[in-house]
Amino acid sequence: MRSAAPKTITRTYLNRFGDVRAQHAGPDADLLPVTGAQRRFLHTASLDPLERRAVVPLFLEYPAGTVSVPRLAQAARAVVGLNPALRSTVEIVGGIPVQRVRREGDVTVEEVPDVRTALDDWPEQRGPFRLLLARESTRDLLALAFDHVACDEFSIGLIIEQLADAYAKDQDAPVAGTDPYGHAVARQLEREDAASGPEAVAHWERRLAQAAPGHWGRGVPLNQGGPSRSVSRRVAPADLSGQARSKLFPTLLAACRLATADYRDVAPVSYAWGGRAADDDEPVVGCFINTVVACPAGESDDPYEDALFGWWEDLEWADTPFDEVLRAARRARLPWAGHLDVLLTLDDRSRRPSLVLDGVRGEECHMAGMRVQAPIVVSASYDVRELRLRVDRDPALVPDETAGHVADTLAARLGATAR
Repeated sequence: MRSAAPKTITRTYLNRFGDVRAQHAGPDADLLPVTGAQRRFLHTASLDPLERRAVVPLFLEYPAGTVSVPRLAQAARAVVGLNPALRSTVEIVGGIPVQRVRREGDVTVEEVPDVRTALDDWPEQRGPFRLLLARESTRDLLALAFDHVACDEFSIGLIIEQLADAYAKDQDAPVAGTDPYGHAVARQLEREDAASGPEAVAHWERRLAQAAPGHWGRGVPLNQGGPSRSVSRRVAPADLSGQARSKLFPTLLAACRLATADYRDVAPVSYAWGGRAADDDEPVVGCFINTVVACPAGESDDPYEDALFGWWEDLEWADTPFDEVLRAARRARLPWAGHLDVLLTLDDRSRRPSLVLDGVRGEECHMAGMRVQAPIVVSASYDVRELRLRVDRDPALVPDETAGHVADTLAARLGATAR
């Protein structure tokens, strides 16, 4: 007879956090709990032999000489003042991770000869937001970089708007309190706890029952074999608006399943989802987006159709934290134990604001060789004209021909589906 379901990880953590906060909060900083998304990135960093941070970068090109370092630094300080997440550090206090939000933050514009090399070296004393500028003969290359523990991809658009506004005003800004951010964290943890009960656990145990343990690099640290490699494809669909746009993500997810169906023991495709409720107040910068695993549904012999069916079924439980899903799998003694082979991300470029500095719009660009968060990372971005697909991979774990096969399969499926 199976024992009663244990307390949720989120509830157990919050109970412990209440005791820690009462003992350790100080006058110069506030303590806040971490979200389920933050717990996952902290665990990921602990598995890296060098304990490097997971970095979310945005690279922008400007004509040479465009960027004013003093004004950009002042604007960055204003942005940090507005966002408690960018003034926070994650520390282990009383045996659990907590966010220590400082009353003031510190950020500078670092002029460097090589942006990618500089990003790989993130000193412990640096905050979660960095700006790196490489002055080249034909361009200014600006990197906005975020520690993933503090900031998810959704937050970048908010920060760009704030940074452009502060740069244009060219003046200091007051430091905001922690209440809106603390409220958003509390709301997120409530959703995670609600999505971690017996019904959620039963759902994920059932969905993970046929999940394979992993194919590329299982039990091997990532990013040990040199810079990542990339292959790109462009698709020009007939329509990327309205109903066609709403079908794009599940179609991408199903295409990823199809592209890896010929390889043995591939773990479920994972993706970022949710993290903010539709009825939330003003959007808040932070790390709220959950990592979800797309397991086989067992409803069709066609891996593409089966993935589409499973995605719709999983949406109800997309707020179940990754560590809670992993505990369900281990408790049921399933083959999958948390390994990620393929990570899918989707970015709507038409909704992301541009960072305009003195009337000059920064052009987003790709920086080759950045560290990856899974052996294969499929990055899709789109506007009303085209869909761009990029497959990044750890070259020590994934051969070139495999990445090419994945990219070609995705492009063929997306092109056929769009038409």
